[in-house]
Amino acid sequence: MQVGDWKSTPELGPLYREIRKLGLEQNIAELDAFGFTILEPGKAAPVAWVEGLRDKVLEVAERRTGVKHDLVTGAHGHLDVQPPFNHQYILYYLLLEDPVFQQAICNPYLLALQTYMLGFDCRISSCTSFVKWRDEEGYGPTLGLHADTPVMHPLPVGKDTHTGNSAFLLTDYTLDNGALAMVPGSHRYARQPRAGEGADAAILIEAPMGSLVVWNGNMWHGAFPRKTDGLRLVLTMYFNRSYLYPQEDYRHNVTREILDANPKRLAVLLGVSNPNMWDSAAGPDFRGAAAMMRSAYEEAGLPVPTGGRITDPEPEEANLAAG
Repeated sequence: MQVGDWKSTPELGPLYREIRKLGLEQNIAELDAFGFTILEPGKAAPVAWVEGLRDKVLEVAERRTGVKHDLVTGAHGHLDVQPPFNHQYILYYLLLEDPVFQQAICNPYLLALQTYMLGFDCRISSCTSFVKWRDEEGYGPTLGLHADTPVMHPLPVGKDTHTGNSAFLLTDYTLDNGALAMVPGSHRYARQPRAGEGADAAILIEAPMGSLVVWNGNMWHGAFPRKTDGLRLVLTMYFNRSYLYPQEDYRHNVTREILDANPKRLAVLLGVSNPNMWDSAAGPDFRGAAAMMRSAYEEAGLPVPTGGRITDPEPEEANLAAG
């Protein structure tokens, strides 16, 4: 059917047309039905670009650990970060390290899928990389299965979710290489797995380097142990709805140069367009935040919502003053 500019779906209509243009209709169906989807290498981004992303992750890993990492031999360093693992460490807070990480977050294929799950005003919660080496035990027999949502009482309405996760695979994912494990359909349970639950139903996410995996925040997932030499690398990009605190706070560290060099949506993803959580006696900047959000909607070709802080901040200011 032809999707129109219907009043009842002011954001969903344009978003769905974008989904059709990008060829993501099957991926949306898979997200809804099974809780995850995989975009093959070259669809979301050229493989050469993903190779550059991998090189940058290795560069950051060497700088932070002082050890040159090797994808073939498995040579690696260590970081004193939490949670501690014997088989991997996590590179946190990568978004501001290099423009390539910002490009990853603003990837149109990724954003279309995350926006479908979480709305246009969703936030980037964290941008991290898991550096994983050979270890027969890994997470153990439970595979480390968990759901990403931080909310103790998830939305009790099936596939709806507070969060969404995604990963650019920077090395091949196979069983012996320590690939992701997923429990298809578990996003509909809207809860965390109980102790030992789900491992017998977990499937292997086998996909080549350059793939983009996207999954629902209620999805039960973990990873198989890496049983071969070498390293498994991934860039994980975790998103949440606008009412949740992000894991990583970028809004006070991002520069104007970075915002100007990227799509205006980045300011929304980082929470810069949210007037709350002001940190000075000057108070909130409702007008500035509204203008920033408005420009992001316009750049995305979306109708600007009427009312509230986006088009008319004055009523909000009046309500705040009235106490």
